[in-house]
Amino acid sequence: MSTLNGCASGPTQKKPIGKFETTIKASDIRLFSYSQPLFREKARPITANNRREDGTSKPMEDSESQLKRTLHDLEQDSRLKEYCPLGYVIIDQYAVLNDVVIRGECRYTEAQAKQ
Repeated sequence: MSTLNGCASGPTQKKPIGKFETTIKASDIRLFSYSQPLFREKARPITANNRREDGTSKPMEDSESQLKRTLHDLEQDSRLKEYCPLGYVIIDQYAVLNDVVIRGECRYTEAQAKQ
């Protein structure tokens, strides 16, 4: 008789993807920075499937899509939830060199968290 144990265990905790850095300034101002590698496409031949109307190749994922994906990954990251239990405000988000970076500040009161 064989037993299946794979379904009995709870969902596995997904390992965080990005680099999460924290800074606490004077008066307990809690800042964070979250970054992920910027995915660059490898050169590929232009085919009918990946060609725009003007004949150039279309990117698989533009920088705006990568910023959205990085923000989604940040929102799912347990480190952010532990560091900013009342929520956060995005200060800046950008793609530079080989990284996508999101910087933010924690909310400090229940009134701020409701905004």
